[in-house]
Amino acid sequence: MPLSQQPAPPYQIHHYPATLIETRGHRRERLLTMRPILPQDAALLEQLLDGLAPETRRNRFHGALRLSPGHLLQMSQVDYSRHLAMVVTTEVDGAEQLIADARYVVEPGGDGAEFALVVADGWQCLGVGAWAMQSLQRAATNAGLQWLHGDVLNGNLPMLNLMKRCGFALSPAADDEQVVRALRWLAPQAVPLPAVRPSLRSWLRRAWPAGPHALAL
Repeated sequence: MPLSQQPAPPYQIHHYPATLIETRGHRRERLLTMRPILPQDAALLEQLLDGLAPETRRNRFHGALRLSPGHLLQMSQVDYSRHLAMVVTTEVDGAEQLIADARYVVEPGGDGAEFALVVADGWQCLGVGAWAMQSLQRAATNAGLQWLHGDVLNGNLPMLNLMKRCGFALSPAADDEQVVRALRWLAPQAVPLPAVRPSLRSWLRRAWPAGPHALAL
């Protein structure tokens, strides 16, 4: 699902939304962590995208074969306000690995946002995508957005089914017969967020170079 690619201003962050972090066990006997992306995740994000099957890459980027280093930086250096990116990670051979990326970009006017989602091929149809979309919708609701929308290729049946399960309305795009528009109106009230565990607080203080004053703990 393509997102608008406008030139990014010099990167600066004042607030990391640690309250969005969640962890859960998985039936593969692995601990999964959902968290907002960090600037230093650019290399992990590149590994995730480079490891996608050609069809999965086409479904996510609608034909783009490879992203430039500048685009990867733009995807990892977000302001968490007008552009929020959530990643799902797990540990493989002692190293952190990204297995999913879900994000939205707020549109002009500030009422709604365009979303995008990609899940590593080996983790599809295992509940990771649904978890990521639920987290994204909750964050958008608490940010005061009224709707989320995105474009899905009409041949991407797993994604279309996921959109239905997540409460999105689907309709053919008037300007592109290969695209289905997904739209979800969001609840007007805030949704409770999970508490940040002490172990995650410690990890964040190590991971975030600006120090704990930048964290919402």
